Amino acid sequence: MSRDKISEWSATAASNTDVGGININEGCPPATINNAIREIMSQVKDFSTGYDNDDLTVGGNLTVDGTTTLTGVPTAPTAAASTNTTQIATTAFVQTKIGALGTMSTQAANAVAITGGTWTTAGTINSVNVTDIGTNATGTKTISSSAPSGGNDGDIWYQI
Repeated sequence: MSRDKISEWSATAASNTDVGGININEGCPPATINNAIREIMSQVKDFSTGYDNDDLTVGGNLTVDGTTTLTGVPTAPTAAASTNTTQIATTAFVQTKIGALGTMSTQAANAVAITGGTWTTAGTINSVNVTDIGTNATGTKTISSSAPSGGNDGDIWYQI
């Protein structure tokens, strides 16, 4: 079998009898060694640029100096929900943190609707004690200095 890319090389030196189809077995003609070295250099360059589409497996730590751009759809292990380190956070990990918090969007100049989940922020917003507001998982919570307008069953409006 012709060894046409780095991933096809063997960790057993004696098993590497050719490179890119060039004979490097014991007793090969000396003239083929120059071509074999050139082929190795070409394969290393193809590997370093990603041209050969070879996967890279790192068995230990990977250190990258400078700025690195990940392309495609990179994946990583998802940390436990209790993790609080500098490791990379996957979208799955972020979902464990935000879960059912709901969404927040500007409704009008004086109103912000917060929908879903539990409002857990402690403190006071314009004299409304946020810890007293509680939960309504499907309705809209609105704090506004304007009079209530519109809405649906289950919505809560706090006029301040």
